[in-house]
Amino acid sequence: MSRRPRLTLSAEALVENFERLSSLLGATNCGATVKADAYGIGIDFVAPVLCDAGCEVFFVAYLKEAIKLRTLLPRANIYIFHGVDSDHIDLCKRLKLTPIVNSVEDLHQMVGRSISVAIHIDSGLNRLGIPEHDFGKVYDLLPQLSCDLFMSHLACADEPNNPQNQRQLRNFQNICEGIRNHVEQFSFANTAGIFLGRHYHFDLARPGIGLYGGSPDPKHPQGFAAVVSWHARVLEIQLVKKGERIGYGGSFKSTNDMFIATLGTGYADGYLRALSHHSEVVFDGCSLPVVGRVSMDLITVDISPLKIAGIPMAKGDWVEIMGNAMSVDTLAARSETIGYEFLTRLGSRFEKKIIEG
Repeated sequence: MSRRPRLTLSAEALVENFERLSSLLGATNCGATVKADAYGIGIDFVAPVLCDAGCEVFFVAYLKEAIKLRTLLPRANIYIFHGVDSDHIDLCKRLKLTPIVNSVEDLHQMVGRSISVAIHIDSGLNRLGIPEHDFGKVYDLLPQLSCDLFMSHLACADEPNNPQNQRQLRNFQNICEGIRNHVEQFSFANTAGIFLGRHYHFDLARPGIGLYGGSPDPKHPQGFAAVVSWHARVLEIQLVKKGERIGYGGSFKSTNDMFIATLGTGYADGYLRALSHHSEVVFDGCSLPVVGRVSMDLITVDISPLKIAGIPMAKGDWVEIMGNAMSVDTLAARSETIGYEFLTRLGSRFEKKIIEG
């Protein structure tokens, strides 16, 4: 019996999320952001499933990710968010990878290189992309380039009522109007942007977190299907007497005799230490509070609710850490973080099981 934690990956849930986002987009093409190993879920699993579901456009952060993705998807359109150095342009041409250009300096390097590029302009996020004061230089260079995508990125899309969304939309629309003769398509919306409505959709959307079962704002879940289910084995069940303490630092003191189950997972697998005393796991439909500090390889949970409900638990049983009953949004909110971080922190020690249906 393996005692390692397990991730179960649902192809059906992944396709369901892709189809839901596609339906919200109408005629707009739905791409997929698969950077950071598909948000920690595994690009080897995610990319072929999405491709079979009809996704043709993929976004990664780095050239190394794009090269790996090309081996998985020989015919997909692949964009590289962070662009590439000039000495990698020929490699991109050979592999038919499209760098996204984020500065006028890098844009100059693409002139005369016979490579298709995407251009990222900053419409108000002030993080990455060609700034407004350089837009004139972009217009001057466009006739000398093959630009198949023009894009920008929303700063506050996870806050639908934030006026910054409308400001950025107007900025992007104004820029697009002046260059339509030189650009094939425009992209503005991530997962949160899709929910802002059709004016934000343009030609191509590039969702990420929604594909994988999470929401842009975990405090307002959008009900995506759980692509990842995380389970851990019961390694030990023991009686803790009234007044005894549990875990590092003795941070939990029992107020009565209680049974504790020790589970084989911890912060080395991505179960954030911030969840100590602030979350539950689920067994046979019953929520079990986490007690004591989360440690590197172990968490301890109070199984008193099982005793009350008459539900048996034994050493070796699987307990849900994250999945349909305990969503990534719930765990993220309780950790005071976002689902993006929670998923990308999933460790490398898991056994992985893929289910098609």
